[in-house]
Amino acid sequence: MATTPSITAAQEAWQQPGSEEQWSDSFYFGGGDGRGLAFYSRIGRRPNEGVTEGALGIWLPGQGFLLSFARGGAEQGAGIAAGPVAFDCALPLVLWELRFDGGGRLFERAEHIATERDAYRKVAVSGTLRFTAWGEPLAFGSGLTDGVASHHYEQPGSIAGVLAVDGRRHALAGRGMRDHSWGVRDWQRVPWWRWFGVVVDPDNFVMLNNVGTAGGGETAGGFMMRDGEIAAIASCETASELDPDLGCQRSFEAHATDARGRTTTLRGRATEVAPLRQRRDGRVTHVNEGLTEYEWEGHRGTGISEYLRQMPSAGKPADGLSKGAPAPA
Repeated sequence: MATTPSITAAQEAWQQPGSEEQWSDSFYFGGGDGRGLAFYSRIGRRPNEGVTEGALGIWLPGQGFLLSFARGGAEQGAGIAAGPVAFDCALPLVLWELRFDGGGRLFERAEHIATERDAYRKVAVSGTLRFTAWGEPLAFGSGLTDGVASHHYEQPGSIAGVLAVDGRRHALAGRGMRDHSWGVRDWQRVPWWRWFGVVVDPDNFVMLNNVGTAGGGETAGGFMMRDGEIAAIASCETASELDPDLGCQRSFEAHATDARGRTTTLRGRATEVAPLRQRRDGRVTHVNEGLTEYEWEGHRGTGISEYLRQMPSAGKPADGLSKGAPAPA
């Protein structure tokens, strides 16, 4: 498996901030059991604005969708924690502990964040998960532009533990992905992006992204591990079907080629979508987190896809199609 010597234990912590107002440092963990129990969690720090954000979303079969979000200060030297979320690095580049503790909103469906905003119950959420990496972190070209973190690495692995929402416990034994990114994170500077992937086992996974550019083009990024051989994604073209009401991505078919010349097709259908929003200086960015049924080279399972797009000042969705955790709608 390809390694990335430039990534060291020192990068498994908050990084020295740049001088830009929107310089940000972000840790993300997401995954599930492949059968419908899935989560995403993010802690993002904007030290020059004095803000740290913690976000947690959990799809709970038979119980609903849990959303929790909070902001706090950004004191230098503080641990990686905000609101209901805390990440502890037990062994750099290998083992992390995720702790959830706080309150949240429990909706019947993720879409109700936008369509039935008051139809939720306030509930308690707690849990402890452990993420164990399958190999060295991956720092291939992400496809992201200068507006969304110039430094970025990802790592697949196994996730196990227990989540508890409103007194009901859910055992999780599955797999997922983590990432750490830092640099300027200007949500409104990127016209759109799509991110999706399937993590099957240590020898088979694919992560793809398309990111729009200001000139109307797009970039591609990610990586593919097939039968134990890994390579960066060289190109990716995606066709999507949008929800006519929410404007989110409901289904897609992505065709990608990696640096070894291997081709692949990834298909997905979002069964539930959490429509999140990020607002700044009168502009609104939509970031949709979708619980997605994937099909990839004979493998089927459920994971998470992301779809970001900008809303123009007229209030209608922009043309074109996170990692991130904006606030609820």
